[in-house]
Amino acid sequence: GINAEYGGSAGDSVGQDAGKIGSVSSIGRDSASGEVQSDVPIEKQEPVEAEKSESEDEPDQNPLERADKRKAEGNAFFKKKEYNEAKKCYLEAADMYPEENAVEKSHCYQNMAATSEKLGKPDDVVQYCTKALTLNQKYVKAIQRRATAYEKLNKYEESIKDWTAVCLIEGPEKSMKNGYMATSDRVLKAYGDQSAKKLMASRKPRLPSHTVIKSALDNIHMRDFKATDTPDSLQSIGDKRYIQILSDIEQGNYSRMADRLDSALKENPVKFLNQLRCFRGIFAWVMTDYATAISNFDAVIRDSSSLMRLKVQAYIHRGEVYQLKGDKNRALADFNHAVQIDEDHPDAYLHRAQFYLSLEGLDQAIKDLKKSIELDEDFPAPWTQLVYGQYQMARTMTPSLLNEVFSNLSKMEEKFPKVADVFALYGQVLQDQRQFSAAEEKFNEAQRLAPENVTYMAHVATLKMMAENNFESAMTLLKEAYEKDPKCDFVLENLGMIYIQKQMYDDALECFKKALDLVKTEAEAAHLSALRIGIQCQAEVCKEYDVKPVSMSDIQDFSQMTPAPQE
Repeated sequence: GINAEYGGSAGDSVGQDAGKIGSVSSIGRDSASGEVQSDVPIEKQEPVEAEKSESEDEPDQNPLERADKRKAEGNAFFKKKEYNEAKKCYLEAADMYPEENAVEKSHCYQNMAATSEKLGKPDDVVQYCTKALTLNQKYVKAIQRRATAYEKLNKYEESIKDWTAVCLIEGPEKSMKNGYMATSDRVLKAYGDQSAKKLMASRKPRLPSHTVIKSALDNIHMRDFKATDTPDSLQSIGDKRYIQILSDIEQGNYSRMADRLDSALKENPVKFLNQLRCFRGIFAWVMTDYATAISNFDAVIRDSSSLMRLKVQAYIHRGEVYQLKGDKNRALADFNHAVQIDEDHPDAYLHRAQFYLSLEGLDQAIKDLKKSIELDEDFPAPWTQLVYGQYQMARTMTPSLLNEVFSNLSKMEEKFPKVADVFALYGQVLQDQRQFSAAEEKFNEAQRLAPENVTYMAHVATLKMMAENNFESAMTLLKEAYEKDPKCDFVLENLGMIYIQKQMYDDALECFKKALDLVKTEAEAAHLSALRIGIQCQAEVCKEYDVKPVSMSDIQDFSQMTPAPQE
């Protein structure tokens, strides 16, 4: 797929076929056959093992026959919606069945769970289904019902594990046909969202990888922050420090940048106060310290002495923070305000376009990107975003655009021969078109131009898996990339996916755990949380139920399920 890293998130992807790991949306049963149906909601499901006979006790009936009769009486009560009486009959039947009739006993407990479900007691549903499963481990109907009860109790991890068991026991074809996969996806998403909120709420600000910081700064016209002064010509210590900070930023020296910006702001800067505030806000944003970021951007916006171009930057980046926080209305309002106060600032259109791209508003995004290029055709960021948007449109709506995409890629290659992202984007388009040899050449050129950006190595690794099925070579590349930049979550996620393919689940989970500590947005955290728990549950289910794992083609592409927003 194509990853929108050019002003976007490494988690975004286009053009990947989505398999599934397992889920259910509706379950029912045929009252005559006891078989599962896909068109009857579980709320309307009747006891799963109904007996047809309701004859009176015979003096010579054996314990098995008496138990069958008692269970049949329970079914009759259930049909009349007398659930407490039904539950009593099922309990007595379970006690009557001889120990060797474990399956029949399990049916009784499953039916007790059905009555508890009707009575609105999900805790009891879990209890009785668990009893049924101790007697009949692969009793799919009991696993389904318990999974649904767990979801009602907001115990998403337990629910996911049960749905995973259902899908692995039943197999992908039946699971897809009966709708199990859709519900598993829904529960996975709920778990991911819940986990992501907790993770981001407890996250302490930290400096991300060099690649992440440079990607953010590459989307900014640094001319808005230029200074021709020398430290000796300035009176304020804060202004003197700004000159050194600006030089370090331009050279890619981001070490302890947040602390250095804080220190400069305390030294009474005069000439470069709002430049320092903007940079402090930007570094707070990439460190996911959103409160500090907004505070600094607010200060620039409120300051009547702020230069107009700096107010534009403050509105743009505050809008990005609101977008990352999920407040789309306030984000768009800030992007619009940036355009309104300076209709000739290319960054205002670029960042609003990225917002539209994240919402798949391709027409409006392309319009804004063309305007940004019109205002400054020598800035590479809107060019890469434009071709990215055009390629999305070509793939999904207008195939005839593909020729224009390749034409623009060639133009960019000539216009920006030293911009690595241009070659990386070209490589991703070629890879998606399955032109693997040409794609590898472009990725290698991107690596040559920006050897510190390990995401290009990750793309080559993905290409080797697709083109050659060479997992060993891909793993070697990704491990090398991780050693170069251990803070790159994109590398860790791809390495984890290779470990899954090789059924090295512990190693995969460790990769996802490390990646979760590095993600920048709640959407990325939700995506990785869902991926991690899905794989963890699969590994546990395979061991517990003695079933085989699904292949990679059956594993859901979680990035399609919970796409991360553009940055």
